[in-house]
Amino acid sequence: MNKILIFLLLFVAPMSAFAASGIEGRVAWRGQLVEGVRVHAYRSIADIAAGGEVAVSPPVDVDGTYRLELPPGNYYLVARDFEGEPREGGYFCYYSGAPVRVENESFTQVGFNLIRIQEQVEVERGGSSGIEGEITFQDELLERCYLYVYTNPERGFKGPGYVIAPVEKGRFRLRLPPGEYWILARKRAAGGRFGPIEIGDYFNFYYGNPVRVGEGEMHSVHIETITRLDMLEKGDAPFRGVSGRILDSEGRPVSGVRVFAYQDQAMTGTPAAMSAPSGEDGLYRLPLSAQGPWYFLARESLGGPAGPDELQGRYQGGAGSGVSLSPENPSLEVDIHVRSSM
Repeated sequence: MNKILIFLLLFVAPMSAFAASGIEGRVAWRGQLVEGVRVHAYRSIADIAAGGEVAVSPPVDVDGTYRLELPPGNYYLVARDFEGEPREGGYFCYYSGAPVRVENESFTQVGFNLIRIQEQVEVERGGSSGIEGEITFQDELLERCYLYVYTNPERGFKGPGYVIAPVEKGRFRLRLPPGEYWILARKRAAGGRFGPIEIGDYFNFYYGNPVRVGEGEMHSVHIETITRLDMLEKGDAPFRGVSGRILDSEGRPVSGVRVFAYQDQAMTGTPAAMSAPSGEDGLYRLPLSAQGPWYFLARESLGGPAGPDELQGRYQGGAGSGVSLSPENPSLEVDIHVRSSM
């Protein structure tokens, strides 16, 4: 009898820990709360198209709130009110802040700003291959934005894409060779093609991803962008990542320098994450999802070898072992000293 009791206690303990963690928040469309939407959690972006969710929430409540229990880990999240292929009039949102980190015995706050799927347009066949369409915000064409085309979602759409095309008046037509593509749109209030999405920026992930372009096929792609809503972000989890100052050799603050995060000590190739440029006070802030170890490169320009007189610096942690986050210490202060590359 005692053996059976011990077994049951061992079985119940992990289930209790599982029930004590996950995500929760609100779901809305243009500021209006929406019922019937479910939140789907995935281990990778590729699993979204494959239908490989690990968990699905109950329908969003009448007040627009939801709660989804998940074991600790990183997740990619989608909110929608349909199953299978996207349908006209359906609600959809890919959470662009993914991956979301779930810690043991806590619930991470995640808000979803939905779009409604427009009428599907037939593929144009017999001419050039590629994509054409519009980028909008609340039914109006969005000017001076960027269209991002990726061939692989594994890096979470960070860094340079296969194509980054400026879209001046909200409409685009882009030739592409046959293949599979992941499409996004972004417009940063501060300008520029790279950097994290901030308050006041426009962005979105195309609900029809991935777009499979065949020979002689021109696919119609409509991307409705969204912005962050305060009503969905109240109660957000504490900041997770690193922050600090960019300083010169004499300890003075340096503005206009980005911090790039890598998970390999060589710090080459596309970074896993990057910050916005440091401010006049030298301060920067870089959200990170994984524990690490992390290595940091600070520099003024994006990509390519360092230019003449470009300021740059590295931070590799104690004895070059990198910097690691933990549930006890989810955020750390890291100051980086920069100097001219010449």
